[in-house]
Amino acid sequence: MIRTYVYFFILLFSQSVLATDDKVRLQLKWQHSFAFAGYYAAEQLGFYRDAGLDVELIEGAPNTNVYSEVATGKADYGVGNSSLLVERSRGRPFVILAVVFQHSPMIFVTQDTLLSFNDWLGKRVMLEGSSDELILYLEQEGVKLYDLEFLRHSFDPKDLVNKRVDVMSANSTVEPYFLAQQNFPYRVFSPRSAGIDFSGDNLFTSEEEIKYHPDRVAAFRDASLKGWDYALKHPDIVIDWILSVYRSSHDRDYLEFEAKETYDLIQPSLIEVGYLNESRWLEVAKAYQKNGKLNAGFDVGAVLYHPVVVKDWREVIILLVIAGCAVLLLVSIILFVVRTNKRLDAALKESHQARHLVAKQANQDPLTELHNRRFFKQQLNSLALFAEQEGKAFALLYLDLDRFKEVNDLYGHQWGDYLLREVAKRLQKCIPKGAELARIGGDEFTILVPYKYGQCKLAELAKTILAELEQPYSLYQNEIFISASIGITQAPLDSTEPSALLQYADEAMYAAKSAGRSRWCFFSFELHQQAIERQSISNDLRQALSNNELFLVFQPIVDMQTGHIRKFETLLRWQHPNRGLIPPEAFIPIAEESGLIAEIGDYVFKESIRQLADWRRRFAMDLMMSINISPYQLSNPEKYMSDWFEFLHDQHVPGYAVSLEITENMLMHHTEAVSKQLLAFRDEGINVALDDFGTGYSALSYLNRLDIDYIKIDRSFVSELTEEHMEKDLCEAIISMAHKLKLKVVAEGIETQAQAAILIKFGCDLGQGYLYSKPLLAQDAEALLMAQQV
Repeated sequence: MIRTYVYFFILLFSQSVLATDDKVRLQLKWQHSFAFAGYYAAEQLGFYRDAGLDVELIEGAPNTNVYSEVATGKADYGVGNSSLLVERSRGRPFVILAVVFQHSPMIFVTQDTLLSFNDWLGKRVMLEGSSDELILYLEQEGVKLYDLEFLRHSFDPKDLVNKRVDVMSANSTVEPYFLAQQNFPYRVFSPRSAGIDFSGDNLFTSEEEIKYHPDRVAAFRDASLKGWDYALKHPDIVIDWILSVYRSSHDRDYLEFEAKETYDLIQPSLIEVGYLNESRWLEVAKAYQKNGKLNAGFDVGAVLYHPVVVKDWREVIILLVIAGCAVLLLVSIILFVVRTNKRLDAALKESHQARHLVAKQANQDPLTELHNRRFFKQQLNSLALFAEQEGKAFALLYLDLDRFKEVNDLYGHQWGDYLLREVAKRLQKCIPKGAELARIGGDEFTILVPYKYGQCKLAELAKTILAELEQPYSLYQNEIFISASIGITQAPLDSTEPSALLQYADEAMYAAKSAGRSRWCFFSFELHQQAIERQSISNDLRQALSNNELFLVFQPIVDMQTGHIRKFETLLRWQHPNRGLIPPEAFIPIAEESGLIAEIGDYVFKESIRQLADWRRRFAMDLMMSINISPYQLSNPEKYMSDWFEFLHDQHVPGYAVSLEITENMLMHHTEAVSKQLLAFRDEGINVALDDFGTGYSALSYLNRLDIDYIKIDRSFVSELTEEHMEKDLCEAIISMAHKLKLKVVAEGIETQAQAAILIKFGCDLGQGYLYSKPLLAQDAEALLMAQQV
């Protein structure tokens, strides 16, 4: 019986000992691999058990956020990188217990054709979460994040092999092995090459764990580091455990490669595993402070683990003796301290003011004193991160002033700057409390509303802004009016990627401008598809000239008294191989936006002159040609227009046989460069025609100032031309005015004999329209010229 009781108490005691084992969870960054070898060794060799710990190693996945797992209590410990500093600054009280990897494994792998960062512009990039040190690397190398196209990370190197992506954030112990297995040529961009040498795979926990379980924290740390010491000395044994016990999906060849790379990153022969070098972490913090990830007052010491040490009272006594001596020394210099105190205070105050000024200048637009693009990007990145991780909504308004360039051209940059300052003041009055207003460049402004704001409220905000901006401005003794176009996007509804949100807001703003300006537009994926379509057309247009897809048609312009063909107007057409015939109104605006209009305009001019030279030689020496030109060509005549006069001479075509047509709206782009170019045309004898007269600003003073030779009555007047309509009186007035100014008149869009008869009665010089002929291919136009000769 006594023996039974003894066995019972032994069993009860052993159960109580087991019950006291602390259950803790360690969250790994990804699936089981040699990167976590030390923890497997500590578990398999019983180091955790000997420390009274029951440890669960939680395998990670591509979408695992280790920081969120620890912050929410799903795990007690985690493995993280240098982003731990950034996470702590965001309010997550993490503490780094040990540094395992002395060098971070984070790198970029790219297509082999990307030789330098200059080749990254516009490339597709996969960037995993918590990549602060990689973002720091890009910013240090001058790479603008908004110049890259970000894709969601697939963590699959095959996407690089199959060219679904150009750049991928990676781990030096993982992706290089798999790419080498595919015999795929790739290039590595490492932060270490730019002096960004941070530690990686840091063991961390929360302040709460340290506060309530200090002994458990110390025991877990010591057992883990003991496991790492064993794993680095016996990698083959640990690899056997990873394959058999932890069922890793990796094969032995890969794990052996990873073990070698891991050893090189840890460098145990040089530095004790787990060593926390506070001065090195201070350098990491400074690097993040430079790019705005951490504030200036960030306390590095608070994020590093300091084990509780039992005091040796002998040391305390020695310290007290030393302190007594120090007090005597301090007493001897106290008078000196008092005398210099004021000067020190003044110097500190001046230093503080200087630091404050530098920080302000780094984030402030000097012209408007609003936040600048740098500050805006930081705020956008922060809000986007919260939107992704915690679902917090915010809105981005992208505002661009309408026709601001015209104000600069007409009044000069000094008054343009004054107008921008006035706009900034008005915007500050409109934005809601807590919103961030920034000027990100030129006449572009952004507003971040960092909380949930429904579409109705956002529309009301946009309406208020537009109404405020449309009030008159007093500028150079003139009262002028401007408006704005606003694009609006919302997170996380539209996206949580900062670059995507900025792109979407810009697309919505572009749609507002296209719809007539002075309005706002919400982003939608239909708009995004339209933007993609515009980009697709723009890309195809770049190949259209070399692929001979552009061609010319010619519409006759006749003498209204005789009906004889006096001129042809050249019109451009695009025969797309897949889309069919694309009208000019669908692609000319895109050509102007992309800058292709200069090259296309040069093609139109020279092909038209070649055709005119041939027809003048074969059919009529007095034949003329009208050619449309864009204001963008006139503003940059050095692009393709510089040899036009020489080309005319080579083709033996006199200047008076050519008429260049400009739109009436171009008068608002009247700049010194435009005037100079139009005068150069006049000196060469080339005629200038004002197209679509009556639909624009109708500033008659420009007719003489710009030396106009022809005006063309817009077809909207001619189409309603009857004896009963007011358009008849308008046409008569335009023709009479033009003749008094010694200008000739061309009427467009004539379709009926009745319209022609009225115009002939008013003395209109030339006519154009379907009554005479539709636009024709060159051979059909020649047939008309031959018939006229008979």
